[in-house]
This record gives sequence, C-alpha cells and structure tokens, in this order.
Amino acid sequence: MLKAVHIDLPTNNQGYLLYSERVPATTPYRLTLADVNYWQSDQFSVLEQYYDAPDALICLADVHAEAPVEVPIHCKLSDLYWLYQLKGTYSIHTSNKAQKVLQSQEAHYTQVYVPQGRYLTHFDKGKHQLFYFVIKPNWLLRHGKKEWRGFEKLLGNWKEKAGNVRYNKQFPISEHIMLRLLNFFALPPLKRLAMDLKVYELCFNLLILSQEDMQSIVTDSTYSNQKVEAIRSVIELQIQHGQVQTIKQLAHHYKISERWLRKIHCEIYGNSLGQYIQQTKLKRATELLDDSRYTISEVAHLLGYSGIASFTNAFKSYYGLSPSAYRIQKG
Repeated sequence: MLKAVHIDLPTNNQGYLLYSERVPATTPYRLTLADVNYWQSDQFSVLEQYYDAPDALICLADVHAEAPVEVPIHCKLSDLYWLYQLKGTYSIHTSNKAQKVLQSQEAHYTQVYVPQGRYLTHFDKGKHQLFYFVIKPNWLLRHGKKEWRGFEKLLGNWKEKAGNVRYNKQFPISEHIMLRLLNFFALPPLKRLAMDLKVYELCFNLLILSQEDMQSIVTDSTYSNQKVEAIRSVIELQIQHGQVQTIKQLAHHYKISERWLRKIHCEIYGNSLGQYIQQTKLKRATELLDDSRYTISEVAHLLGYSGIASFTNAFKSYYGLSPSAYRIQKG
C-alpha cells in the first residue's frame, strides 16, 4: 500500500545531514525485509524501518535528539493509524505550529485518524521510539473480519468531521500487546507472500486487543453516567427534604474520589457539580418562598446556607432579585 507517512528530510548528503539506507549496527530492534531511511547529524538522528505489504504498512521509527528537534512529516493517507509509543514522547503540530494535534505518552498507544497534510513532529532531548501500523479495511472485510466494523464506524465518524487529527484515549501498552509487538522484530526472513500474511496476522492481533481496550471506554462511560445520574437524584431528594450534603460528604458516602466525581460530572453535563447543587437549591428555594409558612431565614437554613446574607446573594445572582422581592412579586 502507499507509504502512509513521509519524513520530509533530504535523501542526499547535505553536509550537516548524512543519509543512508542501512540500519546502524547498534540498533536493538530490526524489522525483517524492511526498507530503511536513516538521517544523522551532530544534533539528532532519525531511523525509519518500514515494511510495505499490499494491504498493510508497519513502521518502526527511532529518534535520538541531543537537543529538542522538529521533524517535518507528510501524511499521504487520510486513514486510521495505530501508534505505539515504546520510548520517549513526541507531539504533532500543524505545519504552521498554530495547533498541537497530538501528544504521545511513553509506553502508551492510541488509534489516530490523520487527514492528508503536512505536520511538524516535536521531540525533546533524549531517545524516542515509535511503532505504527495502518491496515486497509477492505482486507479485513474481504476476510470476514467483523471486528473491523467498530473501527470502520469510528473512522467514518471522524472523516465526517474532517480536517483535524482525531484520536482515542491513550491506553497503556500491556504485556500482551508488548509481546505481539516484539513478534514483529523477531520475524525470520520469509518469502514475500508468507511475510505479508504474517504481518496481517500480527496487525490483526493488535487490532483485536485495541478493540477490547476501546470497549472498556464504553463500559467505564456507562458506569460513570449511571453513577453520577444516581448521585444527582440523591441530591435532589436531599434538598427536597432539607438534608443538604457537601460534595466531599457525597463522595465519601459512595466511596469514590471527590476529584473524580467533580471531573466526571463536568464531562457528562458540561457544568460543575457545585453549579448543579446551587441551581437545584435555588429552584427549591422558590418553592419554599411560595409557602408563606416559612420565613426567609428558615428557607436559608433548610437549604444549608450559612445565613440570610449568603442565601440572598446567591438567590439574587441567579434570579436577578432578592428573596424578599421575589415574595412581593409573587404575592
């Protein structure tokens, strides 16, 4: 298939930058029968080993930087990539540096939709190693691999939103995944067809493992939604009956982290849990103020405010008039 990513460095010796098509003798990992691009200067070196099968491409890239360096790349396929950061980190920016579109984590991997275009890859000082593969969906569909369908839907959704790099959560590279990655570097020299089939098999095994990780996101998300929704229902009941708890008390009661509860609520509902509690209390306040049996002081106490002043300030900020003015208006 078409080589997915082209490193935009010169392929002729230009004084400061030497180019070769051989793997240095000190390289620990080698891809069997791979094509090689190797650039070296006083400040950095870039080694790219890639194997190009008709329906898949695998690549191992090593970058050694004596100082921070930016390597220009050209992505020639608008497709879904599986990126495995084995060592170090990198970040990808748009070619004009206007936007960071991806930040890797060491010993993590992710699936990335990358539109065709030119980008800048930034590496800090140190050693960095990245493995990636791209596999044509047609190959999976021809072989009845229904497991691709989830990724095909994901790819379709991202392509519809077009123009931007989009990626999933970054997952730790588990022992199972690492063993399969090491299989790529331990392949014996095989005839071309046998090599192609082995590459497809290994890529497919990684695809299955990543699908399992993706499924865990859905499970975690469903659990989070249900948990937070239940807590919101409890908050409404407590406020209805004048039993107001703090977020810290709620988190302790449900044996979850207060930080997690605040974060997940914001992700799901788009506002903070504190804002939701305040809004729920103030809506209940209007119901209590409509009942002439309660004084404003009693309403403030029932809703957990420290005094009339703090209640009045919160009510006026939300409704634009004081509790007493609200009562006059309603009366």
